[in-house]
Amino acid sequence: MTSPTPVPEDGRFTESRIGTVVAATPNSMFVDIGGTTVPVAFLGPFTATAITPPAPGTVVQVLRQDASWIAQGRVIGAGSNSVLNPSFEESPAGSFPTDWFSADISGASSATVTDVIGAPDGDLVARVYSGQASVHYLYSSPIPVTSGQVWSLSAVAGGDYGGGTPTADAAIVALWFANATNLYPTTSSADIVVTTSVDLPQYPPYRSLFGNVTAPVTGFMRVAVRSTLAAGQALVWDDVIARLA
Repeated sequence: MTSPTPVPEDGRFTESRIGTVVAATPNSMFVDIGGTTVPVAFLGPFTATAITPPAPGTVVQVLRQDASWIAQGRVIGAGSNSVLNPSFEESPAGSFPTDWFSADISGASSATVTDVIGAPDGDLVARVYSGQASVHYLYSSPIPVTSGQVWSLSAVAGGDYGGGTPTADAAIVALWFANATNLYPTTSSADIVVTTSVDLPQYPPYRSLFGNVTAPVTGFMRVAVRSTLAAGQALVWDDVIARLA
């Protein structure tokens, strides 16, 4: 596993990220940033006589300056990412993504974990490809929800066209289920399109998709990334996040 983003040779680099504390002591801390656990320094008050480290699972904001990560503090009002295998790092390249599910809305598509240089998080992405015009859902494992809860959903996507016209569309869709075992299309409420991005360019660059959704049911939500493709097109997906707002 590599660091989330390579550092330029000239050393001039600043990046802000959100991560989850894996382990911490008064003198050290390790944070999961996009599926990669890295050692992170953290700040303490100038007048403090004792340092109380954050508990594992705490969501923190971290900054990187050159090759050093520093945690700035706890993120208030944001829970941990509820999507399992959000950056597809738990699946070997060439396989179907672990903890994910697939549904062809129209046409026929395939989803495969692919190793990509400069992936937004970690080393791997999920590549959804179709040899014909199609609409495809790649959707997450179930997430318990309560009616009225507001969830913040996001993902990163890029087009993969092999020199063709960049016309593929990406969307994040919230799917609702009565129990944790039902699969699409056995839903308990209508699909909700959270956000859409049209005509994605050839990656890189990638586009960030994000938005909020209110749960219409008490039950389970699955986060779907929707790929709308012409024949011979693909979209790559990474860093899918669902946090209770």
